[in-house]
Amino acid sequence: MVFSMTARPSRWFLAGLPLAVGLAAAFAGQGEAEAAVRGKQGIEIEGAQDRRGFYVGGGIGFGGTFFYIDDFIPATRLELDFGGGVTKNFTIGAALNVMPYLQRDAGVAFGGDVEATGYMWRDFYARAGLGFAGVPRADEASGDTRPGLSMGLGGKAELGYEFWVSATAALGVGVTYDARFVPGSAFPRQTLLVGLRVTRF
Repeated sequence: MVFSMTARPSRWFLAGLPLAVGLAAAFAGQGEAEAAVRGKQGIEIEGAQDRRGFYVGGGIGFGGTFFYIDDFIPATRLELDFGGGVTKNFTIGAALNVMPYLQRDAGVAFGGDVEATGYMWRDFYARAGLGFAGVPRADEASGDTRPGLSMGLGGKAELGYEFWVSATAALGVGVTYDARFVPGSAFPRQTLLVGLRVTRF
């Protein structure tokens, strides 16, 4: 399936960067968590720096995508994240993203994943997600590089570190590997990103 949607990367980038900065400023305020959650002793009240209960956040990443082995296009990715903490060290949620490419006429990709995050020693974390993506069309066999999007399926893996900036807000820094398999393309779209995510628990 192909969609005829194009965008100018510079415009997406300039519009999205203030959004990410605004999210960071909004989530960094001081506050006490007071939501009721189910714990080992039954219903408990969340304390400070507790990941249980609902969370929402936003992130920005910088890197690029390998369309083929020797074809790397730089990109930036903006994310909206939400979900819930099952325990203090394990969360399940969803991540929606838009990824403008920083090369003229390369277009823009978008996608969404269901993701799970496990927090390990000293707040290092591992995150995995599965989902879909709309990626710029490019067929190496026919040479078809007309503007448009093709749907791809795949997932991502991320390693990073998260630290608390207030009682309820945390900042994560991570490295993400993302791969999407597009029907008709022998080479998956592989993306490497270094990014920041601010989350309000």
